[in-house]
Amino acid sequence: MRSLLIAFAIAGAASAATAQEVYKYTTPGGNTVYTDDPAAAGKGGQKVDLPPAPPSAGSPPAALSDADRKLAAQADQRMAALDRASADIVAAHEALRTAEARRAEGIEGDRQGRRYRPEYWERQRALEQAVASAKARLNDALARRNALR
Repeated sequence: MRSLLIAFAIAGAASAATAQEVYKYTTPGGNTVYTDDPAAAGKGGQKVDLPPAPPSAGSPPAALSDADRKLAAQADQRMAALDRASADIVAAHEALRTAEARRAEGIEGDRQGRRYRPEYWERQRALEQAVASAKARLNDALARRNALR
């Protein structure tokens, strides 16, 4: 495993250098050594053929077909829509928590003897509507996100 990691490190370094040759040999102690020293061939080393380095993640492939470009554009649009839906979910959840907290605070209210005043019932209806509206926004955002998945 260690030698595999060393090989990948050397491969990465070799790809940074232009067409550098890599040699592999085994020491008398049994350790595998990778080097760019051509003298390693004299120690029984073998030249290692490295695969070509993949293009960097930031640069697009040189020759994309129209269909591939169209698919890439669609994927970008889908990811943007997923990001918007996720942001909407977070905002709707926060609005729901706020509406529920206001509703909980508004339970105590105006009494007229044993009965609540009409203002209390109006406030309770408004608070319940705010909670229902926030739940509907959250459900809509969740449905949009799930449809995009």
